[in-house]
Amino acid sequence: MDDRQTDYLFDLQGYLVLERAICDEDLAELNTWVDAHWDYVKNPKVGEENRWIGHVETHSYGPEDGVNFQNIVEGGAIFERLIDHPGWIDLARKYINPVNKVSIHENFLNVRDKGGHLFIHCGGHAPLSYLTFRQHNTGEWMVGQINVLMALEDIGPGDGPTVLIPGSHKTTEVHPRLMVDGKGIVSAGSGSEPAGTAFGVKEMYLKAGDVLFFTDAITHGSAERTNEGFRRSIVYRYSARHLRSRFNYVMSDELRARLTPERLEILEPIPARSPEQAL
Repeated sequence: MDDRQTDYLFDLQGYLVLERAICDEDLAELNTWVDAHWDYVKNPKVGEENRWIGHVETHSYGPEDGVNFQNIVEGGAIFERLIDHPGWIDLARKYINPVNKVSIHENFLNVRDKGGHLFIHCGGHAPLSYLTFRQHNTGEWMVGQINVLMALEDIGPGDGPTVLIPGSHKTTEVHPRLMVDGKGIVSAGSGSEPAGTAFGVKEMYLKAGDVLFFTDAITHGSAERTNEGFRRSIVYRYSARHLRSRFNYVMSDELRARLTPERLEILEPIPARSPEQAL
């Protein structure tokens, strides 16, 4: 597709599928990292405490969503290369708008077992700054947040695919499952039905190395995994630099020293200032 076709589809649908965005060599390295840390998938906690791998934290939003390796950019060079990956970074900068500069709000690797899923959430009705989506046919975009979901293995029927409702990023109508006591909510909440059972959703099937690039404003979630095995994916969520990172992780000195200036600006778009720096 040319740029105009890509822009049209993203504006209309709220998502794009970037086929084979990640090369086979990088896929192999990413899956090798998962295999090497499989004990953290099976045992993400010690008592009530999350386990850490250096500056990477194991974490879960609830019992259904599997194990997240949060702050995965600290996991090694392969994850650093994803920060400004040529397969999607220019699109993220364009749609968030260069005047805003991009930052990464959240970055994690997710491994989800049979029975895992996410509930339905978001939509054009939600009054959150990072769920904005504006394009007034002037060539100027202002998208509050973009999710880049990378498939590390094929995700097909029964694998717990991401589901979304095309065009729902622009609707002011509230999805029936997000209507409570006559008012639209942002999320159906942990423990509710899998998003794959919701009215109007589309299952998004991906091949290993494909990327689902979508505005966070779109109504989305994931279907229940009914197949044996585990779903493996990585999500980098890009937003305007004014939005703080989700969990306020402090960057390690080791990572800071390795980052290119371009990657450092994405992870730390507004550098800290202190009187000592002026001395």
